[in-house]
Amino acid sequence: MGRKKSKSSAYRINLATDHHKKSKEELVDECVDLIIENEKLKKKLRRYENPHTPPSKDERKSRTNFVSKTGLGVGKRTGYKGATRERKEPTDFINCFDDLCSQCGKHNKPTNIQETIYEELPDPQPVKVFKAQWGIYDCPCGHHWESKPAEVPDKGIFGKNMQTQITLLRFDDRLPLRKTIATIERQYETTLTSKTVYDVTKRVADKATPAYNDIKRKIRRATHLHIDETKIKIQGKTYWLWIFRSRNNVFFVIRKQRNRKVLDEILGYRYRGIIICDGLSAYEEYSRYLQRCWAHILRETRDLAKKHDDAKPMHQWMKDLFAKVKSTSVRDPPKKRKRLYDKCVQEMKKLIEIFSSYQHISKVTTTIQNGLDFWFTRIIHPQIEPTNNNGERSLREMVVMKKIIGTLRNEDGADVMAKVMTLVSTWRLNGASPYYSLKALL
Repeated sequence: MGRKKSKSSAYRINLATDHHKKSKEELVDECVDLIIENEKLKKKLRRYENPHTPPSKDERKSRTNFVSKTGLGVGKRTGYKGATRERKEPTDFINCFDDLCSQCGKHNKPTNIQETIYEELPDPQPVKVFKAQWGIYDCPCGHHWESKPAEVPDKGIFGKNMQTQITLLRFDDRLPLRKTIATIERQYETTLTSKTVYDVTKRVADKATPAYNDIKRKIRRATHLHIDETKIKIQGKTYWLWIFRSRNNVFFVIRKQRNRKVLDEILGYRYRGIIICDGLSAYEEYSRYLQRCWAHILRETRDLAKKHDDAKPMHQWMKDLFAKVKSTSVRDPPKKRKRLYDKCVQEMKKLIEIFSSYQHISKVTTTIQNGLDFWFTRIIHPQIEPTNNNGERSLREMVVMKKIIGTLRNEDGADVMAKVMTLVSTWRLNGASPYYSLKALL
């Protein structure tokens, strides 16, 4: 009895039969085509094997498989309604009805009427120059007063609107001096000098000093603060720009020091709120009520994991601990939070013990060890953030500005910038208009 042929063997036989049916010339042509195609594929492969090929040129990566950091992929999300700008009601009207035919000269009624609503900016307007007069009075009863209009500036030749515009162009819009001057000249057909701009902003900052000091008092009373610092140049020398942010207030100060003295000056010697910060030793010297920033340490472990496979388990371990830190809520009983706190501390100690023996990881484990008492404060106090992202976001505007200006000319100019940006940032944080708020102070 003959053996039954499988389907695969039958297929091979049929294929061989088909090849035998082809002529020798056809097979040669087919081989040549395959060789040419193979060379093309090799050439294309060599292009992608080049380590210097940018990712944007790598056609092997499918855009359909792209997943963003949020895990949502590309394009508009399902159910997203979008944001439509609210249409404003028209304040002016344009009517154009030309009923005269240009060909025959007859008058006609419109067969249809078209309309549209659009918004337009006014043409640049020259500054208005006012001459104000008011009376000064001495009553026989001894009362003295003057009827000075509220819109008249206390000193100088620029009104309150002018002072506000110049100051916001300089600091809120982050324009260099020459751009500030050029913008005022284009919009209002008046000429300024660099000294004039500085004098105006200095005058505004002086008027804003009481509000600035009031924000500092509120910062001192805050239950928790985000604090950060970054370098800034004054006359080419290194100073430090400090930010103190509470829930509703932002406070900037520029000092030569990057140590506890600045904290003592701004917060006083008895601040008992919780400070969310990075690993600068000045914070630990100043207070025991700290929450170390998890964003910083997770970036360090992530970068280390990209370089060394040995660090990948540590990075995952830290991510798991961070998830536990974020999981707590003010609704959780205090005892439950305390148990989780103790458990996380023990896990962190175990992590340090395991990975401190790796030489290329020891630097990060030392950082973790130094902040051991401050990584899990948020578990006990879940009303605070486990990262200093709020402080860094508020600091970003100033970082961008320092890149634009390069270096400040003097400490007085630094003081002006700190005061104005403190007020502008605080107003924006609370949804207030910087323009009208600043004008009200003048």
